Amino acid sequence: MRLAGILIAAVGVAGFAAYDQYDKRVNFKRVDARISAVNEQCYMEKVTREVITKTTSTSDLLRCELAQVLTREHPKWQGYTVKHKIEIRFAFISPVDGATHTSSLEMSSFPNGRPLRAGEVLPVLASKTKADKTRAI
Repeated sequence: MRLAGILIAAVGVAGFAAYDQYDKRVNFKRVDARISAVNEQCYMEKVTREVITKTTSTSDLLRCELAQVLTREHPKWQGYTVKHKIEIRFAFISPVDGATHTSSLEMSSFPNGRPLRAGEVLPVLASKTKADKTRAI
């Protein structure tokens, strides 16, 4: 019985991953977007696991430098990990109408581990049917 449940879950995950790749390939086109703004904030998170329950504690959003210092030096925040919340705003030319549109993406880490700056080019996937819809690659 347990094996059947695991097998059903595995088939579901594989099916979702296959559909996601199909959707990206058929409904989106790769375009270059010009970054207009990058907003990087951080929060601190601690996961406490007990026998049956799991508790996640988080802080408010704050500057990443401050979060790093607090997790190293402040007794209340020791044992917490620093998590990133990055919002990238950009402009791109839509394959639908050939006009410039703006959009944004939220990420938990920078692509290729390299910080992005305003003015740089970021490859994104733009919808072939909806002019303002984008996805990360």
